[in-house]
Amino acid sequence: MDSDDAAVELRKLLTEAAHVFSEYVRESQQPGAQVSGRIQGVIADAAQSESDARMFPDAGVGSRVWDDVRDVCAGAANTWSSAFLYKLYAAPAPMGIVGETLLAVLNNNAHVTRAAPSGAAIEQAVARKLAQLLGFPSSADGLTFPGGSYANLHALMTARNTRFPDVRTRGMSNVRGAVFTSAHAHYSIDKAAVAAGFGLDSVVYVPTDSVGCMDVHKLRELMLESRARGVEPFFVNATMGTTVLGACDPIASISRVCREFGAWLHVDGSWGGPHALFGDDPAFSVHNIHIDSFVVNPHKLLGVPLQCSFLIMRQGLNVMRRALGLGATYLFHDEQVCGESDVPCDVGDATLGCGRRPDAIKFWLMWRYYGTQYFTNRVALARNTSLRLAELVRTRTSLLGRWELVTEPASTCVCFWFVPCALNDKRSEWGGATRRMCTHINDGGSMLLDYATVDVFDGTNTCTLPEFFRIPINNPSVSSATLNDVLNAIESAAAELYP
Repeated sequence: MDSDDAAVELRKLLTEAAHVFSEYVRESQQPGAQVSGRIQGVIADAAQSESDARMFPDAGVGSRVWDDVRDVCAGAANTWSSAFLYKLYAAPAPMGIVGETLLAVLNNNAHVTRAAPSGAAIEQAVARKLAQLLGFPSSADGLTFPGGSYANLHALMTARNTRFPDVRTRGMSNVRGAVFTSAHAHYSIDKAAVAAGFGLDSVVYVPTDSVGCMDVHKLRELMLESRARGVEPFFVNATMGTTVLGACDPIASISRVCREFGAWLHVDGSWGGPHALFGDDPAFSVHNIHIDSFVVNPHKLLGVPLQCSFLIMRQGLNVMRRALGLGATYLFHDEQVCGESDVPCDVGDATLGCGRRPDAIKFWLMWRYYGTQYFTNRVALARNTSLRLAELVRTRTSLLGRWELVTEPASTCVCFWFVPCALNDKRSEWGGATRRMCTHINDGGSMLLDYATVDVFDGTNTCTLPEFFRIPINNPSVSSATLNDVLNAIESAAAELYP
């Protein structure tokens, strides 16, 4: 295919795609639109193992592929609906989709600067701007990663190899280190500890208070106990926006403990990080706090298309290169230097992988197109909507049962129970009722909700709460009507399941 043919075909396909995609988005945002995916067409045939001849034809289907595209859309979860309240993300902003398409058109690999010159420059500029907004020193820099879990892994591996440099050559045989994290932290910290060779037995889960924040006094006690056993407390993960309750650990106090022990402080702000960057809640501010690394996922609250995650390093990228780099000279020639820094632009050597998407481009294009105020407004709207939902739960009365908040929302997640009258005095059955009602609603297809549970520590004992509804607010289209629809749906499910 010559260049003219490729350009003509691309224009034709993108024109058709724009029609199909925009129609899907329009229909998906209509009231009552299907939210749960329904697999159909050739995809359903493949799922039923009838024959792969239709799924993988010898001769291409040409323009009939748009029927397949529509089938893919029909079988997808509808994140454009305001009734998609299932996970910590929602539909992307339209300019984000343009940015995602641009990445595919460019097909650049951001591991080496010459392979993605504009992508490398934008990545550095965005990372340094995020570091500035967090109040990090001018030495700070960062990289994009395919998700917060992978970014958390890199933070832990960098901290490990910095504290125990012999690991790079001799392995883990003589290393005794402990990882400390809140009992409510994301499971990626556990996986990172396994991948880094420490194992789950080296992960110390610090109890939380009644609202899900790490108990700093217990953290210090546990770190002292670890050191007394000869196990170095080298890494502490604080969470900004816990996965379930949305709580923010007391980072300033945790930082002081880490400084006392010489431990690396990592903040997993995958979900709650936008509150520190674009919000005004002082509980999320990290200015004038010593943090070694920080993760934020713009693909969650900020509406950037999946995936887009940043890892910001206080000491810049050289600390990652020293800890993780191998200097493969056949690939990394270090031909250029980024700005005034002494860090070569071939940043792939600062990661555990090689190939990298220049995901910063789509975030930056959104920033350019909408402006900083857009992100500020998204964070404020999500927060206000969460508070409004909490108030509805707190004040709502029903003949069918009782509404009860698990805790006041700390960020943009609202957790609560609806207790049918028949179970009012049967707390042990609340969790099962939540699961049944949630499944009943989701099976209906017009709304997707989720439930969760956590352990809470009251200062003396730890107990596991019965499962409760967990409603994250990410989509700016979630309105007061949406919130009332959610509560009405739960009451209707209760009426059918617990007459």
